[in-house]
Amino acid sequence: FGSGGGNILQTVVGTNGYSTNSTVDLTGSVTSPTFLDSNCKVTITPKRSNSKILLTWSAQVRINTDSKGFIGVFYSANSNMSSPSVVEKSHGSNNHLDEAYRNNDNTYTQWSSWSRIAWDETISNTNTRYYNVGGYASAGNVYYGDNGVALQIMAQEISA
Repeated sequence: FGSGGGNILQTVVGTNGYSTNSTVDLTGSVTSPTFLDSNCKVTITPKRSNSKILLTWSAQVRINTDSKGFIGVFYSANSNMSSPSVVEKSHGSNNHLDEAYRNNDNTYTQWSSWSRIAWDETISNTNTRYYNVGGYASAGNVYYGDNGVALQIMAQEISA
């Protein structure tokens, strides 16, 4: 973040997803994800135009047998999360996130609680920004919910 930077300018915590007790089937694609819980969105207005936004989230994920997909933080300039773009960057030559979560076992389903961080380095103004966790299955079925850890999201503006 450069010398003299790295101070936390603000912290915003999204609504806890415990109010939703239905299972969400993650369908769609990286450009049109299914959001785990639309009520858990985080809204932050950067104080500086050159800050970074650190995003921390946790949630329960279920991956059925022989399934794969992606779950992560998405950014939108719109409060309804339309036209979202994924915050995380992919690793690999094809720029795909399709196997970020994968279960090659054809016998057992995976239930896991995930906690991850990502940072948005695309801040160039002080316009309000919206973030939420979404995902999609690229093969088989990937779910959120299913009697596990509820979605929680936190955004922190870090000075450059």
